[in-house]
Amino acid sequence: MTVSANLSPTNEEYKPVAVNALAATDPLIRDADGAFMMGCSKATFWRRVADGTVPAAIKIGGMSRWRLSDIETVIKKAEANRAPEVA
Repeated sequence: MTVSANLSPTNEEYKPVAVNALAATDPLIRDADGAFMMGCSKATFWRRVADGTVPAAIKIGGMSRWRLSDIETVIKKAEANRAPEVA
């Protein structure tokens, strides 16, 4: 799935255009992936969803998915809020 048609009103000639259909700009990830990124279990990940630390899931049918950028934001906020190290 890497070629699509490019038909314009002025030029009815077929012009192939490369399209990378598999590269998402902000992919959706599973709970296991989010837990791995945060260094915790899936159960702890779901507890963080329940307490609001991690945003609610995007539901697609019976699936729960999170935007990669949302999980990265959670991690960045935690890094910003941690206590400064004492030397």
